[in-house]
Amino acid sequence: MLWADKRALETNLKLSLLQIRERELNFYTNNCLAISTQSALLAGFAYAALMPGISLGDAGGVAAHVYAVKLMYLTCAVSALGLQLITVVSTTLLSMLGPGLALRGPDGSMHTAVDGMVDEYRNAFYTFLFGMLATLAAGALYCWLMFPAMEASSARVPTSPALRPTLRPQLHPPAWPQAQPSR
Repeated sequence: MLWADKRALETNLKLSLLQIRERELNFYTNNCLAISTQSALLAGFAYAALMPGISLGDAGGVAAHVYAVKLMYLTCAVSALGLQLITVVSTTLLSMLGPGLALRGPDGSMHTAVDGMVDEYRNAFYTFLFGMLATLAAGALYCWLMFPAMEASSARVPTSPALRPTLRPQLHPPAWPQAQPSR
């Protein structure tokens, strides 16, 4: 009888642990889908910045004659597009393959799936953050390329406060959960 009670207690403990891990899995899956949606939107903005209708050769801005500013603008726009597309692909695959491994994998695969999602979500988050910074930098450079000095300065003033909440996660990183070795 004592042995049966011990086995029942172990089973209930494993079931409780699996329910907690399932909540973690759902949390990271939903976050990946949210980041994927936002990355797709920002990738569209970056693609629009590279449209052939935008000619930098006849731009009349304060820095339009400076080749280095044009090159930095294009570099930031291409980097933003690439980083956001990498984020879209990685978070979409993560939100599909993580729950698939947890459901159809061998015994103990729930822990492996959640631990892997934690690590990959962190990478996707930083890729998204760098892509957002590249988008903001491309927007700032676009202002200096297309507008005279006064208009470019006044256009940059409203976008400057956007940098603080964007840079805050880098300056004060969130407390990421540490992946525990699966038992």
